[in-house]
Amino acid sequence: MRGLGFTVDPLRGVDGQEYTVIGSVTVKTGALRGQTCDVAIQRSGSIPWIPPAAIHTRPILVPMGTAATQASGIGPEWQYWSRRFDRPATPTNLWTHILTVLGEVT
Repeated sequence: MRGLGFTVDPLRGVDGQEYTVIGSVTVKTGALRGQTCDVAIQRSGSIPWIPPAAIHTRPILVPMGTAATQASGIGPEWQYWSRRFDRPATPTNLWTHILTVLGEVT
């Protein structure tokens, strides 16, 4: 993500979990087009690394409880998006997944 020009920072959520935050992601397609948000992915020490079935956004982008969302354990300003990630965990595949999740909002 840094190679794509994004700021990437670690974050410990109020749930005690470690996350990686990608800052200032602009949604390119769909109903959220043009909106900017931070995106967090829960970190894991598993080998091979398997991303959890969720992304988290700040700010909250859709009404909570719609589009398979709920409150995030990171904190009250974050939204949890429940989405399976079924591809090999490469940076390109993960980035495509994030953009697809946000771009499919209708």
